[in-house]
Amino acid sequence: MANEKCEDKEVNNGSIIANSQKSVLEVKLLTEKAKEPAATVDEVTELLSATSVSPSTGVFRQKSFKTSPLQLKGKVETQEERRKRALEEQKKRRRDLNTHARNLALFKPEDFSSEEEPTSPVSDDESVNNDIPIELTKPLKRSLDIDQDDSILQESSVIKKVRIKGKFREPRRRIKGSNPYRNQVMHAEWMQEIPSDLERNWYVVLCPKGKRCLVISAKGKTVSRLRNGNVMNVFESILPAGANSYKGNKTTDYCILDCIYDQMTFTYYVLDLMCWKGHPIYDCDTEFRFYWLNTKFTEIERPTANTSTYKFNPLKAHYCDQDKISFLIKNPHSFGYRPDGLLFFNKRTQYVLGDTPLCGWVGIEKVEEMFEDFIKQKK
Repeated sequence: MANEKCEDKEVNNGSIIANSQKSVLEVKLLTEKAKEPAATVDEVTELLSATSVSPSTGVFRQKSFKTSPLQLKGKVETQEERRKRALEEQKKRRRDLNTHARNLALFKPEDFSSEEEPTSPVSDDESVNNDIPIELTKPLKRSLDIDQDDSILQESSVIKKVRIKGKFREPRRRIKGSNPYRNQVMHAEWMQEIPSDLERNWYVVLCPKGKRCLVISAKGKTVSRLRNGNVMNVFESILPAGANSYKGNKTTDYCILDCIYDQMTFTYYVLDLMCWKGHPIYDCDTEFRFYWLNTKFTEIERPTANTSTYKFNPLKAHYCDQDKISFLIKNPHSFGYRPDGLLFFNKRTQYVLGDTPLCGWVGIEKVEEMFEDFIKQKK
């Protein structure tokens, strides 16, 4: 036992000596470092560059979190640049809208519940591809068409309370965003600058005052809807499959049109054509759609007593040359309707569901001011 205690003491003494020697060496190193001159700015910069980390390590991502959003934001694109980008993206995008057009036209009222359970809101993009059909409602009175704007949520009558299990309750309203007919027309941007290729690649249409609407003819009925998807009118028309007297196939010959409704004359001015007799042309360029619009309307039969309530007149598209724009500015009332403004279409654009810089709008009060220099330069 005495020998073991002696050995333990020797080990402890050895470790103490080793630790003391190590501490003495550390003190000497610290003293020598303290005597060395301080590093210069160039040496620090070189040291940082030598120890830089690759982007995969996350250093750049961390810097982006600390950088001001104003510094990270790129250069604001001009309208001309956004037009070019939209055309390039259009070339890469492939769309198959046959099913989409068929769902819009061949809705089934019995499959749609008038009382929806409250669910999470649906975005505009999701509502476009929603396959849930919408229920037809009674047509609105013409006085409401005149008094109310299309941006207001319209209802055909005052909401009546429904008797459910001995109690009177208000019916549940549909959730905003659940209407699959919302945002189904192409919206133009305010034209901020005249396109550099205006004369070569653009059409211009003088638009009448009225309500922008989506018109669908199918199953012997014609339904016009506001931009928010609500029903504006239900009637029989001269469009294919738009009346009970139609001699063709009322199910397969459906049509989808982009129109402007003049409430004073009960006239639908056809601005664009998206589907005719079951053949969608969303992906065709403007030049072809306008050609089909004027060609197909010459094939329509004359209106009868049942189909003469509402008239359909296709709007004429013009080339954007100096003489034509000058004529439209000086003679806006020469087409037989109240002028509202000029709508410009790029010849190569497809029909876009929503906003696009490839379609520009200039109000009638701003046309002369905006195109004054354009007309002078061409003289």
